[in-house]
Amino acid sequence: MFLLRLLPPLPREISLAVVGLVFGLFLAIMGALHGYAEMAGVAGTVHVTECVPASGGWKDLWTDGWACDGSFEADDHSVSISGVAVEGIFEKQPDATLAARVDGPSASTAIQDGSGNWKWPTLTGVVILAFTAWRIRAIRGLLALRRIARTAAVPA
Repeated sequence: MFLLRLLPPLPREISLAVVGLVFGLFLAIMGALHGYAEMAGVAGTVHVTECVPASGGWKDLWTDGWACDGSFEADDHSVSISGVAVEGIFEKQPDATLAARVDGPSASTAIQDGSGNWKWPTLTGVVILAFTAWRIRAIRGLLALRRIARTAAVPA
């Protein structure tokens, strides 16, 4: 954060606006896609075939829970997928079947039915985009001050 203070005000505001726009759009779009899959996806059941310990990385500094894979079968038998990963990490190993939804026959990820995990990323993305809009307003003000200073410095 200290290094940002070394930049002049206009490049600093532009940099923060670009970063906010990228992260805000990413979170909002990914959350909306997961929300769409959970609300309008094909309902069915995942038959869990394999669960492995989900590690936190960096040579297993911590263990989060279980990451599971399995096969998906729609309730109306319209979609059957042989290999899907279940979205999320489970604290304890789940039962043999889970209620889930997929967004179509080519899906590689099944989303737990009614989990609502999409709400926090979407809300966070919208808040970041709101702060980014505020930054863009500040950029417009800095550009206006720059134009005024340029026109005032021109001798007549």
